[in-house]
Amino acid sequence: VKIVDSGFTPSRDDGPQAPVVTRPGDAGWEEAKFRFRSSLIVLVTIVDHLFGSHLQTSNVVVTAAREHLSAEHPLRRFLLPFCYQSITVNHNAHHNLVAPNSLGPRVFAFTERGMRMAFAAAPLLMMSGHEVPPADGGPILNREHYAEYLANKKGIDTEFYRQSAKLFSIFRRFVLQYMAFYYKTEEHALQDLELMAMIRQIAFRLDYIEPVRMKVQMTMAPQANMTSSVQGSSAYATIVDIITDFMFTATAVHEQVGGIEAYVQDASFCATKWVPGACVGTKQAATLQALLMSFTSFPMPKLLDADWTHLFPKTTAAPAGATTPEESFKQFQASLRHMAEECDSYNAAAGSRRFPECFQLHVMNPRNLETSASV
Repeated sequence: VKIVDSGFTPSRDDGPQAPVVTRPGDAGWEEAKFRFRSSLIVLVTIVDHLFGSHLQTSNVVVTAAREHLSAEHPLRRFLLPFCYQSITVNHNAHHNLVAPNSLGPRVFAFTERGMRMAFAAAPLLMMSGHEVPPADGGPILNREHYAEYLANKKGIDTEFYRQSAKLFSIFRRFVLQYMAFYYKTEEHALQDLELMAMIRQIAFRLDYIEPVRMKVQMTMAPQANMTSSVQGSSAYATIVDIITDFMFTATAVHEQVGGIEAYVQDASFCATKWVPGACVGTKQAATLQALLMSFTSFPMPKLLDADWTHLFPKTTAAPAGATTPEESFKQFQASLRHMAEECDSYNAAAGSRRFPECFQLHVMNPRNLETSASV
């Protein structure tokens, strides 16, 4: 066990800084652990939470849906619970956490230039499938495939990724069943100008993935060659993954990267800023952390045991044998409930498992998730 700190020594005029390696028993071990925890909290909050969940995924998808899907479009109605209050939340985040002289730079001890540098680096720091190189099938929007990639290529196989894959598959099955009711075929969906316009805007507005790597036609008009089952199926699968990834991010990912209140309530465990040599944040840091948590603690509707089937538009042109949206929703809730029971059982048996599987995991439990990204 060791902590390698590449940003602890004074900055050089050119070239990388000399890393500082600290091991258990070394002088400064407690301080090194405090720096690691605190730095990780700042990294996750700025990159994965504020930038990735809010300013990118939530903001881009909600804006594209509002601008390109008509009010009665089936997909806009479908996404409404996952978009709930997102515009208001992201507007507040911009003015209160991102804008110059706002709470954000003060909490994280960044200058205005430092905040700009942090956001500029954020697309390269996100690790959720978008970083996978093309040679390995990347970018990967499907969390099931990402979990397989990590296990097979990186040797990373944890309960977090296993539960992520399972929850993503539940969301994706719900999307597939719902869209199958309103689109007779996959090609029919690809010829929906409103849908394709929304997907096109999402592809060109996301900063952490290049549009050319999205594997879907980006033209605005229906394509004659969309009758190709290979091309059509690949494009349709990508669209389904984009929609599912948004739902997964608004619920599970936001719960994971945003639920840090338990860690920062004690400025001696995690601090967003501190003075050199200290193992505790300043009084100002403790106060600002408390303010940040109070500002970002608004609850949203729960994902499990809710009912929003009244949002689904009625149609008389549904394909024969297609599962109705109401039945799809019922199956979706049943799958969530079953997974919640499995998560509860996993946590109850935590004490009987060997390290590192001996910890409970709550961030993927549908019982704890909300439908949309709160602040």
